[in-house]
Amino acid sequence: MRIGIDFDNTIVRYDKLFRAIAIKKKIISDDWKGQSKKSIRNYLRQKEDGEKIWMKLQGQVYGRYMHLAELMPGVSNFLFVCNHRGYKVFIVSHKTEFGHYDSDRVSLRVEAVEWMQKKGFFKNSHFGLNEDNIYFASTREKKVSIISELDCEWFVDDLPEVFNESHFPKSTKKILFGCYESSNIDNGIILNNWSDISYSILGHYSNDDVALMAKNISNFSLKNIEKISGRGNSMVYKILDEKNNNFVLKIYPDLIVDSRLRLEVEFSTLELLHKHGFEDVPKPVNKNDELNIGLYEWCKGDEIKNPDKMDIDHAIQFVKRLYDLSKKLINKNGFYPASEACLSMEEVVFQIENRLNNLKKYASEYNEMIDFLDHSLIPIWERVKNYSFSLWPKESITNNLAVDKQILSPSDFGFHNCLKSKNGSLIFLDFDYFGWDDPVKLVADFIWHPGMNLEPERKKQWRSELIYFFSKDKSFENRLLAAMPIYGIRWVLIILNEYLPSLAKKRRDAIGKKNYNFKNSQKIQLEKARKYINQVESTLPQFVKS
Repeated sequence: MRIGIDFDNTIVRYDKLFRAIAIKKKIISDDWKGQSKKSIRNYLRQKEDGEKIWMKLQGQVYGRYMHLAELMPGVSNFLFVCNHRGYKVFIVSHKTEFGHYDSDRVSLRVEAVEWMQKKGFFKNSHFGLNEDNIYFASTREKKVSIISELDCEWFVDDLPEVFNESHFPKSTKKILFGCYESSNIDNGIILNNWSDISYSILGHYSNDDVALMAKNISNFSLKNIEKISGRGNSMVYKILDEKNNNFVLKIYPDLIVDSRLRLEVEFSTLELLHKHGFEDVPKPVNKNDELNIGLYEWCKGDEIKNPDKMDIDHAIQFVKRLYDLSKKLINKNGFYPASEACLSMEEVVFQIENRLNNLKKYASEYNEMIDFLDHSLIPIWERVKNYSFSLWPKESITNNLAVDKQILSPSDFGFHNCLKSKNGSLIFLDFDYFGWDDPVKLVADFIWHPGMNLEPERKKQWRSELIYFFSKDKSFENRLLAAMPIYGIRWVLIILNEYLPSLAKKRRDAIGKKNYNFKNSQKIQLEKARKYINQVESTLPQFVKS
């Protein structure tokens, strides 16, 4: 296979660099709100001499500051697999020799090649590109001519103008990279991340592809590798080395699809927990930020399908140890709020309504969803919101919960992320959402999570013991009472993620099923949501049920 790729803003990501250099050059203030290259360009073009300022900035970023540019998330994995499979990759860039208004005359092309050398583009053990397969063109017309001469089966570019050139080869399949709602390109597809591009061109990763990535962060020979099904977000593999030791390899979601630094958070969290004597979590082994992958020890154990009293005791003790650790680290930097932390009622309401509005965008395609939203979810949500507001302690309705009342939380804590060893001890997994949060959210989510299977007695045990443990926080019990139905609604909306195309697709790719049945999965999730609504309604006093 012969694959052509554009360079700037397709392989290279400049957003942070443009912002940093614009601030350094005092073109924008350090508190300027925009984050992307495009936002800076649009801002400057509105100013007098703005086009000249923009072109000068662009020349400096692509020239003397090029070495600070980042790889586009996900492109490393794609190039690794292409190299492994023996596919030929060509980089064809519309790039002049020198930047506009650059008095230093720095060669943009030389800087680009040197950047690729530093990133390992030409190493056989890395991306394995041939330096002769890098082409620079002074005009867009010349660029398209080169693409035609190379006879590429695919070409990936961030500019539709390239594909719209009259002499663009008809036999080359087009992928327009970026957040375009629509485009006039013929016979092309629009994708905004390299995970989707990789899937469109290469299909699912083979075990051999993943083994290649694993070798990059291990010092052992691989004997066997197998995909573990059932993980809804990251792709997870079990690896066996030549000494019959097992490890877990996690390939985290594309950072453009999910900007949370999940690898960094999970790896550093597990390092911290082991440092402080937590032996019931996996040991981190190694990681590669570029490939967004982490290697961890394999933990033996069985799924917990019917939790007993002892299991709940173990989970409670783990929370207590996390709280003790939180007290030690309360005045130290190192952790940010947990993923989707809810430190005030205002924040959890915002998250729910954001999810609800997102779901409404796609509801018109499904009659059953329109009916569910209009006659069930939205009316009950309004009642829940009023009820919770009447009970929620005033100190954290709009203001964040006081720091001394927060806890370092796994955020996605429960028996769905847990294994039980033969001696009855538990091993807790998945810490990629870890951070500071309200312990009320941890307690409520443990009860509401669809992956849990708690009998009423076990729910009571969990709730009552943790209410007692957190009783020094005088508002804890009232906050939990107010929060229970509101978190129930939040889980209804999470369950319905299957109706959101991007999230449903991410789940399909993580599970790795080629024939993933979206309609069947949506039907199952909607039925779950109906049951959850009934459970939420049962938590409300009679006077607010109707």
